[in-house]
Amino acid sequence: MLSLDQLLKESERIEPVPQVIHQLMDLVDDPEVPISEITALILYEPLVTANLLKLANSAAFGFKKKVDSVHDAVVLMGLKRVVEIVLLNSVTKPLKSAYQGYGLEEGQLWKQSVSCALMASAIAETIAAPEKHTVFTAALLKDIGIIVLDRHMGEAMAMIREAMAVGSLSLVSAERQVLGIDHAYLGGRIAEKWNFSEALAGTIQQHHLTDEATDIPKEIAMVYLADSMCSMSGLNAELFCGSYVHDDRVCDQLGLSEENVNRIMSDFFARKEDIYGLLAIL
Repeated sequence: MLSLDQLLKESERIEPVPQVIHQLMDLVDDPEVPISEITALILYEPLVTANLLKLANSAAFGFKKKVDSVHDAVVLMGLKRVVEIVLLNSVTKPLKSAYQGYGLEEGQLWKQSVSCALMASAIAETIAAPEKHTVFTAALLKDIGIIVLDRHMGEAMAMIREAMAVGSLSLVSAERQVLGIDHAYLGGRIAEKWNFSEALAGTIQQHHLTDEATDIPKEIAMVYLADSMCSMSGLNAELFCGSYVHDDRVCDQLGLSEENVNRIMSDFFARKEDIYGLLAIL
């Protein structure tokens, strides 16, 4: 069995999330905070600003006017997209590696994570949820625990796969049985260590809904559904395509129809390659 303390110690090798992200998360979902205050945060982070302007001026956007400032980027791209790009740029670097213990090729975990984040964002937009950026970030980081657990897989993965096949267990349940801990729980504890909010860390930790609960917090419900939609769409690797037994319950709770769900997936697929190409610039 693996030691949580040792795993959290190992998580220190992951490049830390910039302080601006914590400040941004505190402000961006508050409708009372003026846009100028949010853009000012980005403005005073040179590397973040440089990467944002590099992307805004790329051929992918094709703006006729040169984007020379964060203000210009917000005007032309919209605050929601600017914030999402800043979040993606700041937290996805570790996700781009290959994680062979989990059978993930280079960039595969990154694509899964980005796809889930964008699906979750679309769900939040559809139901007009005020927590859209918290949900986006939680969906983006939901599998961060894999980065630490991957090096411990070795022979454990064969036992995990056997437990999943013989006992009809989900990945997280099999991880708990074999390793004594699962990647979602570890991801939530890493988020706590990074000083993310209780809501964000809790959403990462519980996004598989493995613990029975009468009331599912809305943020967790949205990330769970987004992850399910990625599996249904073939975006998740085979190992991550579990049985999403709470789909109907979650859709009812969020007020989403089958038509809503199909439209979100269809919209994503219509622009999937453009999204991946765009994000490869980051």
